[in-house]
Amino acid sequence: MGGDRLTPGESLRALHEAIDVIRGIWDTEGSGRLVVDGRHHRVNGAKRGPAPAHDVAIWVGGLKPRMLRLIGEQADGWLPSLAYLTGPGQIDESNAVIDAAAASVGRDPRQVRRLLNVGGSTAGPQREWAERLATLALEHGISAFIATGDDADLVRAFGEEVAPATRDLVGAERNRRGTPTAPPGAGRAGAR
Repeated sequence: MGGDRLTPGESLRALHEAIDVIRGIWDTEGSGRLVVDGRHHRVNGAKRGPAPAHDVAIWVGGLKPRMLRLIGEQADGWLPSLAYLTGPGQIDESNAVIDAAAASVGRDPRQVRRLLNVGGSTAGPQREWAERLATLALEHGISAFIATGDDADLVRAFGEEVAPATRDLVGAERNRRGTPTAPPGAGRAGAR
């Protein structure tokens, strides 16, 4: 499609620069024109704005350590796909890398929302899936699940059965533990 072929390291650097450009354009309270002198993305004196009408979070999916560090340093959310994870242990290991990276740049790790694409992997009894997703929420910090794919029946079942049952299970367990439940959208970092 006309773009340069980048190595994994170059791609990571390009994404880092792209996020700087996006955040800089959205930062209408920033002083002066935007300058980003990157290797892959350069902006020299761009006018800032317009600001988004609402917070727009930058969610990044990735599983390798360098990408996880970038997520902790710059992103608003981590969005891997369940099909690529080796198990809940990988979520915990990845969360630790993201948290350390966030802390290393002075960010509260809680600013990085943890989400999960569940795609076609939700086949099977709906209650079983709700229990599995509730465990991922309660024990591994996943705050949102995204049904991906083009199977209308799967998406409908997820939205009408699995998601509400998961929400009920998580709410009941948090009530049992005395853990406060935040209102929808609370804790989302959004655009900075």
